[in-house]
Amino acid sequence: MLTTNASNFVLTEEMIEEFYREGFFYAPGFLTQEAVDKINKENTEFATQQSNDGKWKSNATVNLAKSQAQFPETVNFLSDTRIIESFERILGDDVKLWMGMYAVVPPRGEGLAWHQDNMYTHILGHMLNGFVALDHITQENAGLWLAPRSHRLGRQKDLNEAGETHRRAADPDNGAPCKPMAPGDAVIFHRETLHHSKTNHTDLPRRAYAFQVASAVCRYAETGKLLTDREDLSPYKK
Repeated sequence: MLTTNASNFVLTEEMIEEFYREGFFYAPGFLTQEAVDKINKENTEFATQQSNDGKWKSNATVNLAKSQAQFPETVNFLSDTRIIESFERILGDDVKLWMGMYAVVPPRGEGLAWHQDNMYTHILGHMLNGFVALDHITQENAGLWLAPRSHRLGRQKDLNEAGETHRRAADPDNGAPCKPMAPGDAVIFHRETLHHSKTNHTDLPRRAYAFQVASAVCRYAETGKLLTDREDLSPYKK
């Protein structure tokens, strides 16, 4: 797939160093406004669906080819050559898509408790997460919080009861809100960086796109096997 100009983002060595040292870095202008508008448009129905419980919800993509017909603009973003090459530089290897999620906190709704995504499926090796603002996002509408250097602490214990849908880690001492984000701005963080979001105090849904990308040499902790069930992004580069 050809580069779609979804992104004008330029990755620097300082950003990569910050990713490994602090567990995250800011990526202003990660997506263009045009790309943001197109992604929101094709997800309008999901974003505006009434939520009975007022909780965070997401619509997931795990295979680009299967999602192409329904979500072409989302696929264009995730398969953009420039973006894939940024992922490869950060992780130092070919990369696989673990998951993409159009994520919505409904009006007056709640985000997620402190957690690491590695508390779900335990993966060994470096992976990155991205949180891309699809609206102007501040703490007024469930902005993201991060705990610097928490990725150095290893995988955390899940404090929720068995059977709970989401995971919950102990609250970190150094958790801090992210900077206000314009549409298209992103935060890129390590899979083991603790993060969460609070309450959307507005009457509009808070829309964002979250994704997780793995180094091709990552392995499942339970089996030691490579992530052969996840899509390789390298063939999309042109």
